Amino acid sequence: MRQQLLDITEIGPPSLDNFISSGNEEVLYTLRNLVAGNQQDRFYYLWGKTGSGKSHLLQAVADAFSEQQCNSRYIDCNQDEPNFNPGTDCIVIDNVERLDDAAQIRLFNLYNHLRDNKHGIFLASGTKPPAQLDLRQDLTTRLGWGLVYQVHELTDEKKIEVMQDYAIRCGFELPLEICHYLLKYEQRNLSSLIRLVHALDQLSLTRQRPITLPLLRELL
Repeated sequence: MRQQLLDITEIGPPSLDNFISSGNEEVLYTLRNLVAGNQQDRFYYLWGKTGSGKSHLLQAVADAFSEQQCNSRYIDCNQDEPNFNPGTDCIVIDNVERLDDAAQIRLFNLYNHLRDNKHGIFLASGTKPPAQLDLRQDLTTRLGWGLVYQVHELTDEKKIEVMQDYAIRCGFELPLEICHYLLKYEQRNLSSLIRLVHALDQLSLTRQRPITLPLLRELL
């Protein structure tokens, strides 16, 4: 298990290879088949708490299709002004619960266009199952038509295990109190936690000081 964790916690862009699937084996298997061209469906919806890894998976799928020379687009509704282009081979829409009324209508029309034309992959995510989203009912109905998966957040114990294994690979031991502090006060998604551990290691080397809670507080 340790070697497996070490292999997939490198700092880098999100990919299906560096997503830790603990509790999410089925959705990862489905998405691997999707990018390999063995998809069961063309419409997918992932839901789960903030920090569960939904954005990681969506960006990974979008990038995988782009690497295959497909016209793929990732849209984060928290940051982007949604422009739903019906000519996209794979459209990936993160945080759909953030869509305003006008954007919801455009997404509804896009979904129908893709379904009628029998071309294009549609992958979306939100913090709740489709039926519980505070969106237009006709849109939430569409989002529930395809394959729907819950993405489960890693347990704190698993996150600590991954952080400490990453530290060992970098050549140091990460005190348990550092892990608990990060989980309590910082963003809890795994990629952010690993980046903070990496930054802490770099600061320790620069300052020639051991990794301690006071050093972490300086970093933060």
